[in-house]
Amino acid sequence: MKQRGIATAALAAALVGAIAHAGVACTGFAVYSGTILYGMNFDYPPNEIRFSIEEHETGALFVGSFWMEEHYGRTVGMNEHGLFASDQMVSSARAMADEPADGELFIWNAFYDGLRECKTVDGVLSWIGDRRLVQYRSLQLHNLYADPSGNAAVVESGEAGNVITEINGPFLVMTNFHNGDFRGLDLRDIAGDGAERYRVAYRYIEENLAEFDVDQAFEVFRRTSMSTGDFMTRYSLVFDPTALEVYIALERDYDHIWKVSLVDRTIETYRGFDEQVALPLGEDGITGPTLRAYADVAPGPPPDQEGATVRWPLLALIAGGILGVVLLIALKH
Repeated sequence: MKQRGIATAALAAALVGAIAHAGVACTGFAVYSGTILYGMNFDYPPNEIRFSIEEHETGALFVGSFWMEEHYGRTVGMNEHGLFASDQMVSSARAMADEPADGELFIWNAFYDGLRECKTVDGVLSWIGDRRLVQYRSLQLHNLYADPSGNAAVVESGEAGNVITEINGPFLVMTNFHNGDFRGLDLRDIAGDGAERYRVAYRYIEENLAEFDVDQAFEVFRRTSMSTGDFMTRYSLVFDPTALEVYIALERDYDHIWKVSLVDRTIETYRGFDEQVALPLGEDGITGPTLRAYADVAPGPPPDQEGATVRWPLLALIAGGILGVVLLIALKH
């Protein structure tokens, strides 16, 4: 029995280690100081990323997305009314469904359709209305919304109904735990996936609120970026809803910054490049590798090598788990 207990513990440790290594990531914020800024660090395995400007009935919509084997999955955006939304992974899983029933809506649709159809955060919440937000079984998300009026909210699926955490002060931060679980609690009492990144972002924004600008926003992202593990920071976006501009850093390279104009439908070099380049940006979009080719130095190994490097620890943990299963079966016999 003692040997079986040791084998079971080894198996559990290996599987928990594998899950912890895979993890979840991404950091988002909305800040209202002298300059209104929103932002998102997108952390994900090395799939191709893309930026585009779509045209909808409400106007232009900038979107950041990533390749999902058959299509690009949208994960963050801002429309020409300055309405921002990001969807990030969240744990633990709640309100999962194979398909939405009558009166239900997948939370990802609330993210994307809200950007396509609404102009303000209040407009999004009214559009959602009494519909219950539910989750895909394979991917749990929560949404951060913000608009130029100073209104921002984290919207989540809850066990008993939708959970809305409204901004209470000059800024709002979202990582990967349920914001609604920790409303009103002290910063040190927050726990869950992304809690430490949340504290780092929160404290830096709070300490630099008076002079918070695009450079300070990228400093938040530098401090909360992921440089190890399967979910590394693929891009960092800073949104200026007043100028309708988006600033882009790729693959944790904060020396080379691109700027998107929703007004002009362009993307251009902004900082750190030897020559000025301006490109049209439309529905077809432009990929991360295309943009990185303009930088003199690309940080770290290419994405395919990155992926091969960071997966070895995870494969080792999984192999340990499989070995534990084999050992456990052998002990039973």
